Amino acid sequence: MTDDAHIAAHLTTVADVLHELASEIEELGTTLCMDPAIIAHHVGTLQSIDLIAQKQRWLATLLKADCPLSAVNTIGVEALKARFASPNAH
Repeated sequence: MTDDAHIAAHLTTVADVLHELASEIEELGTTLCMDPAIIAHHVGTLQSIDLIAQKQRWLATLLKADCPLSAVNTIGVEALKARFASPNAH
């Protein structure tokens, strides 16, 4: 396996793990949303859980993209997209 192929395989594995983590986080959020008391007292936290999963999925998409630079334009989370527009600002 060439170095480029080895790197690509590692990036694909990282992307797969990010997708798995996003699914696990979404499942956690769904479980917490089954309790009305948790929703009533922690709606902001539940929204944060969802945002974490979304960011992980978009990062995985970038890692698997043929052209990650072009794929930045498809990111659906504006705050994440903005970080790539000004990467040195953070």
